[in-house]
Amino acid sequence: MPAAGTCSMRIFPSSTEPGRLGIPGVSTPEAESSTCRSRRPTTCRSRRKSMIRTMLGGLATVAALSPLAAGIEFFEGSWDDAFKAAEENGQLVFVDVYTEWCGPCKLMDANVFPKDAVGDYFNARFVNIKLDAEDEDVKGPEIGDRYGIRAYPTLLFLNPDGSELGRGVAGLEVEQLIQLAKEATGEASSGFHDMAARYDAGDRDPAFVRTFLEAAQVAGARLHDDTKAMVAHRQRMTPVFDEYFASRDKETLINADDFAVIGAYKSKVVRGDPAVEFVIDNYDAFAAVAPENAVAAFVLESNYYTVQGLANAGDDAYLGQLDMLDGPLRRAAEFQRDLEPDSPLLREFQEQNFRNGYLAQTGRWAELKQAVEARLAKPGANRARIYTSASHDFQGAEADEYRLLAREYAERGYKLDPSDPFAAMTYARSLEQNGQNAESMAILERALAEITDPGSAIANVLATQLANLKKPAAD
Repeated sequence: MPAAGTCSMRIFPSSTEPGRLGIPGVSTPEAESSTCRSRRPTTCRSRRKSMIRTMLGGLATVAALSPLAAGIEFFEGSWDDAFKAAEENGQLVFVDVYTEWCGPCKLMDANVFPKDAVGDYFNARFVNIKLDAEDEDVKGPEIGDRYGIRAYPTLLFLNPDGSELGRGVAGLEVEQLIQLAKEATGEASSGFHDMAARYDAGDRDPAFVRTFLEAAQVAGARLHDDTKAMVAHRQRMTPVFDEYFASRDKETLINADDFAVIGAYKSKVVRGDPAVEFVIDNYDAFAAVAPENAVAAFVLESNYYTVQGLANAGDDAYLGQLDMLDGPLRRAAEFQRDLEPDSPLLREFQEQNFRNGYLAQTGRWAELKQAVEARLAKPGANRARIYTSASHDFQGAEADEYRLLAREYAERGYKLDPSDPFAAMTYARSLEQNGQNAESMAILERALAEITDPGSAIANVLATQLANLKKPAAD
């Protein structure tokens, strides 16, 4: 599903934000070349698809005669050199656009890209590129802006001239990734709509329903440019999963394929959901049949968002959920610590991050101030982000002392990093609350002018904030 297995850029930088764990966000990509779009687009697109089918058919024959590949071979060289190689070899280009903090990206890196089946398919047909969207040394931000990348992993399928054939935005399993590539390049069509009709006609064969759920993930990954369609797709498929899960003998679900389906449909769902609790209760059994990095991430993320929700509501039960990391979830937490010692899924991060939100919700402002000062005193602290986050937390205070502190923190955060749109948004709101509307509008206009993607989520937030400020003046 599009909302499961994607990471998006953060929108609201508070001390209680979910960190970089995966709030879905997608964008409209650059499409085919302007020539194809403006001159007989249907004919041009059809001709291109036909040529691609011929190319891929020939490459498939070569692949059949070649030794088995040990996973995807990613190109070592520059972006431009990769496209030159594709042109010379008669291949297409596949780009895995990732970030270092993206959880689903890491899972695909560890569990999908190294598989022989993926290597066999992709190495014969594509020059494969890994692009860190935040690495300026490889022009990651520039290329990301060019293709309108907003969420990760984004899986791009391109022609040697750089024009786009298609994309998917989701963490996928082996067969789903190959199917996505086939659909994006025209080698195969999606069977999703036929499966949906078969399901609606009453077919509930378990093997078919699981295949339908898997196909829906690919279909959802391709809805990258239509948020409403993504939401509708998820609303359509979640009850299908719930019925499938409820109807099965639970012991038969402890296998790698069913765990992948559970992980896709229940990723980041809070504790209490039957499928989530089933995986937690049977963690050892699932870890024996599925990649433990994926099982650990699944259960820890569920607990993370449960802790977050309780803390944000001012419910001290969040402390009990934190204790789960030293109890029933200990094995998962220890595995995650060995894998990633600074993971935000670990207890020490959550204690620090969520406590501030809890203190703000319960009006314990003096304690919150002490906590902020402690974070600022730590070596290497991101002072700009801490100030901005703290300002957001203190904006709910009624006492003048803390409202003034919120303004002070907002100003400090912005002045330390005026390029951060979140800092600009927070500082502009602080100025507005102080009646400094002209200064607030100037901050927002400057921030919007620096955003390269005007359709991004943060651009929309800033634009709405600016429009609301201008309304009184217009009246």
